[in-house]
Amino acid sequence: MLANIIEQRTQFQIEIAETSAGHDLTTIVDFARSQSAAFASTSFIGYSIGRYYGFAPAFAQISPDPDRAAALLRSYYGKGQTPPQEMPPSLPAYASVHDRFHASFQGLIASTLFDDLYLIDHFGRVVYSLQKDSNFAADLTQPRSRDQPLAEVYREVMARLQQTEDPSQILVVSGIKRIEDTYGVLLARPVIQHGSVEGVVAFRLPASALAERLAALQRPGVRIMLLDSKGTPVQATPIADSVREATYGPSILPETGWHYLILADRSALDGGLWLWFILLCLLGAGGISGSLYLNWRVIMAASEPRSGGRVALPMPAMTAAPLGESASTATMALSELPSGEVEPTIDADYVEPAAPSDSLGDEFEASEGYRRSLVEVMTLALDYWQKTKHKGKIELAEESGLWRVYMDRSSLQTRTLDKYLLVETLPRNPRWRDVVRTAEYVLRNAPQPSPDREQLAAALASLKYHLRQVERV
Repeated sequence: MLANIIEQRTQFQIEIAETSAGHDLTTIVDFARSQSAAFASTSFIGYSIGRYYGFAPAFAQISPDPDRAAALLRSYYGKGQTPPQEMPPSLPAYASVHDRFHASFQGLIASTLFDDLYLIDHFGRVVYSLQKDSNFAADLTQPRSRDQPLAEVYREVMARLQQTEDPSQILVVSGIKRIEDTYGVLLARPVIQHGSVEGVVAFRLPASALAERLAALQRPGVRIMLLDSKGTPVQATPIADSVREATYGPSILPETGWHYLILADRSALDGGLWLWFILLCLLGAGGISGSLYLNWRVIMAASEPRSGGRVALPMPAMTAAPLGESASTATMALSELPSGEVEPTIDADYVEPAAPSDSLGDEFEASEGYRRSLVEVMTLALDYWQKTKHKGKIELAEESGLWRVYMDRSSLQTRTLDKYLLVETLPRNPRWRDVVRTAEYVLRNAPQPSPDREQLAAALASLKYHLRQVERV
């Protein structure tokens, strides 16, 4: 029994790590999406690539030959180099636009999650790059650039422009791919100025920002690792640094296709629990030995002759039948209670206090956010169960086996479950494990996709986030 509990608790920690990773990555995607939308819609970016005053016409003025223009730009604005003092005679027009916008782009990117920005004109030419990497001045329509991540998102944006009447809703999020000498993600949008599409802007989100976020979720025995679109680990650390470490996944983040693995050393996760199990076994063995020894002393004392003032040792008062005693003997012992004492009864409304393993501390359990999160999960789970299964809370309690069902006169009641549907009636030490397992049971047995299901899954993830704060799960 205890071994099963240890196994469930270990698996629970792995599942929480997976859910937390998905939640945090989704948060980053949503934030990056909103930032890219805000900046792509500004007139500043619109003018920077505009066909009259921006980088696109300035690039066209360098040379009639786009390849020569690109070579001149890369020679003057090389990555990591200071521009030479002598400027080629064909570059002043471009340099003027670059001086006008570059410093502002640096400040813009510094305030975001991104580390680079690319402006791409109608012809697929990268007319500006903040970092001036190998994509700068490249023609994304050429075969040599076709397999580059930037070319892929550019083609996807252009294809979607042919399929929609509202270009402002277009956003392409790439997988985690190697860009230059590092891993990253590209978010590309059309640039719209005065109702016209002026080009495409792509923001690069470094994979290191994602890895740092996931590193904060790691704990002894659990690691989370990002994978690129080919299944290669993004981090330099090996997939498994121990023969005891097992991989779980990969999990896929919806809408992005990002992959991540959970690496778990189960011996580290359940080691402490097994230690307690062994100690309990030793204590139990000691208790059994002590009970047998005491019974032997009592029998020996009773068999000795009562002479010379010797008195037999009295039978010690016991609250339960000793090991090996039959049920009939235990019943007879209860019947011999003094007449003034009444056998205790169990109140039908009695609610067991939280088990030690469920206790999270008085201060945490009294917090309003935690208690409301518990109630929200239970109410959403019951509501989703009723809508999808067309059954009530009695069936939920019986089929899940997580809640007691009482017979109140002529009707069945779920008194304990009912207490978890209101913050005012929630027990002081709520059994959070039963709440989590109820939501997971409903999600497993009512798999129809719907907004209600997504709302329940989000509430469950939020509750698990609360639980993770106390480092108990």
